[in-house]
Amino acid sequence: MSWGTKLMIGMAACMSYIIYLVIRIFLSSNDDLLDKNYYEKGQTYNTEYNAKQRAVDSHLLPEVDVNQSGLTISFQHPAHYKLVCKRASDSKLDKVFEGDTDSNCTVSIPKTQLQKGPWNLHLEYKIAEVSYLVEKEIMMP
Repeated sequence: MSWGTKLMIGMAACMSYIIYLVIRIFLSSNDDLLDKNYYEKGQTYNTEYNAKQRAVDSHLLPEVDVNQSGLTISFQHPAHYKLVCKRASDSKLDKVFEGDTDSNCTVSIPKTQLQKGPWNLHLEYKIAEVSYLVEKEIMMP
């Protein structure tokens, strides 16, 4: 077999592999890298940015504590919250918690609700009808 034949076989194998990967990507419907509402989030970016900045400027950032019993979020005042916990490695593990803080102005999520590993927290909360937003990365033990 000459070197030209070997070169053509190598190129054909490489091109076949690339075509296989392209087809596999197009047939895959699960893409954890993109948010499902990607374009809508882009249109409301200013609203989210203002809510984040409002939380920093008014010094109403909640304290997030991760320990062996779970996740505890402490607010300075009673608040209505919506906590979205996203797992970057598997979107099927994402959780949403919503409600009001308890009498101590805290929110407690037991360890059994969130698996061990890294989580992205997206916390929207209202205090006195003013909206705030905090995003944080945590590591569950």
